Amino acid sequence: MTTVITIAVGFPLGYFFLRQQLMLALMAARLDQAARIDHLTSLANRKTFFEEAEAIVGSEAFREGAVLFIDADHFKSINDTFGHAIGDAVLQEMGSVIRSSIRESDLAARIGGEEFTVFLVEAGRDKTLEVAERIRQNMRGVRRAVGIEDREITVSIGICVHGPGQTLSDILLRADQNLYVAKNRGRDCIVATTGFGPVFA
Repeated sequence: MTTVITIAVGFPLGYFFLRQQLMLALMAARLDQAARIDHLTSLANRKTFFEEAEAIVGSEAFREGAVLFIDADHFKSINDTFGHAIGDAVLQEMGSVIRSSIRESDLAARIGGEEFTVFLVEAGRDKTLEVAERIRQNMRGVRRAVGIEDREITVSIGICVHGPGQTLSDILLRADQNLYVAKNRGRDCIVATTGFGPVFA
């Protein structure tokens, strides 16, 4: 005959074992999430972005998409002038702007410092430019959100729309190159190509 072992307070011992297992599972889930998320912006981190973007591009269902590299202009001067607390607040607001400008199916990450990246899934040239311009314009509101009145906060954006036969590495390389061109053009602008083709924006 099976008996239920009960401790002095009257609860079955099995209850406490189950509760402990649930707590351990919850802790494991939180640790896993922490390892995949950028703690400052709550966007994906660099590792997560590359893993998930690779999975998207490698999927048989993948048809079109685009990568945006987004970099805050003159961010170092913001940190130097207003301090790192304000700098962190700027990055948090930038993350919020990006998140609110894309769809839930898209992938956004902070990949280091003041640099962000977005993978727009099932987005062609026109849709990509629409989203990029929305992000660029909405970034102008960041300074008011963090209490900076005498400094513009702008971003430069490099874009690569997926071209035939391109790997994820190809797309990322071209987007990064286009970001560099945007910086050299004077910042606060968008430079975009399809694959390694000519610039169309």
